[in-house]
Amino acid sequence: MDLFKKLEIKAKQKFRTIILPESYDPRVIEAAKVILKKGIAKLIMIDIGKTIKLPENKDLDIIDIGFAKQFTVEYAKMRLKKQPGYSVKQAAADLTDPLLFACMLLKNKYADAVIAGSVYSTGNVLRSAIQTVGLSKGNKTVSSFFLFSFLKGHAHFDRTIAYADCGVLPNPTAAQLSEIAIQTSGNFRKITGIKPKTAFLSFSTKGSAVHNTIDKVLEAYKLTKKRMPSLHTDGELQFDTAFHAEVGKRKNPGGRIQGDANVFIFPDLNSGNIAYKITERIGGATATGPIVQGLAKPVMDLSRGCNSNDIVNMSLIASLF
Repeated sequence: MDLFKKLEIKAKQKFRTIILPESYDPRVIEAAKVILKKGIAKLIMIDIGKTIKLPENKDLDIIDIGFAKQFTVEYAKMRLKKQPGYSVKQAAADLTDPLLFACMLLKNKYADAVIAGSVYSTGNVLRSAIQTVGLSKGNKTVSSFFLFSFLKGHAHFDRTIAYADCGVLPNPTAAQLSEIAIQTSGNFRKITGIKPKTAFLSFSTKGSAVHNTIDKVLEAYKLTKKRMPSLHTDGELQFDTAFHAEVGKRKNPGGRIQGDANVFIFPDLNSGNIAYKITERIGGATATGPIVQGLAKPVMDLSRGCNSNDIVNMSLIASLF
């Protein structure tokens, strides 16, 4: 069965409440129609004084932006801890932003997840999320990953893979890279039900080159093994070693991963972001993400180049967090 068909079945069982704050974007409207028609989730849209062109539905709530006033004091107190002099008046002004309002609704348990990014930048989405719901307990790293599946007839149709981090941290430290690997591996299993096999990527395989950037990858790999010895992981590996069985056996004989990796950890945002776009545009993969991880509650980011189907797919992902 197709990955997203499986996710749809799981999402319908959980039937979460999801906020779509970019409520006037035509792509969001189209996605909302599909989500409601299929019974994937209950939706909340934000009314800023214009008609939201959706038919009435028992699983659709449209909340006026004026409702944000109830959060002004709470939000002002939260911001005051990090921004001395921040006032209730400033909070009232800031909360006229539908994204920030949506995150406050999420924080106060009006919903289970927020999905945004078709209009807002990744920076806007993450900033609003961190300022409101904050990071998950004991975590210091917010990162993201992309989930890839392939159309029927593709050489890798039966393979589901993840790339991280492709959207948040420009140059993660070894400790952050390890946290990214652990979070992505856990979420990959949670979403797909597949055992993660996690490769730390580099331009070197097991010492075939020497450079300080490789040292960081190797340190992250060793730290991950120490922190989570049960995780099936290997590094440092070139992509072909991690992805292609024949190459993997030749380049990494005796290694834990020989072309069968499904979670790929990139050393920096440059390599991760470039690779995900190549995989999508040339490789013909369906990319879902960036799937944000490390937050206390699910706030999912979209690419501003997304289509309505991407938003529907992200609703499936958000339902499982």
